[in-house]
Amino acid sequence: MSDVHALLAEQAGYYRERAGEYDDWWFRRDRYDHGRELNDRWFADAAELETALEQFDPAGDVLELACGTGLWTQRLINHASRLTAVDGSAEMLDLCRARVNDPRVEYVEADLFDWEPAL
Repeated sequence: MSDVHALLAEQAGYYRERAGEYDDWWFRRDRYDHGRELNDRWFADAAELETALEQFDPAGDVLELACGTGLWTQRLINHASRLTAVDGSAEMLDLCRARVNDPRVEYVEADLFDWEPAL
C-alpha cells in the first residue's frame, strides 16, 4: 500500500471511530469545551459560515462531500430540491441520516477520491 493510501485509510478509520463524538467537538461540549472566549470565537465563525450559506442559497441538485453527522446537510436541504450526501464512513452517514431524515437526501458511502457520480 502506498504512503498516500495508508494515510487515507488511517484518516477514514479516525472518522469512523470518532463519529459518536464529532458533534461534541462541533458544539464544544465536554472535553472539547475550550472556555468562553475561544468557544465564543468558534461559534461566531460558525455563524458567519451559516450566513454565507444562506446568502449563497444553493438550489436544485446539491452535492455535499464529507457530510459527516449532517450538521451542514440539514442546512443545505433547506435550499436544495435534492441533495447527495457523500461520506467515507458508514457511522457518519448513520448519524447524518438520523439528523436530517429527509427523503430528498441520497446518502452515499464512498471513498471521495474514487467516487464518481452516476450520470
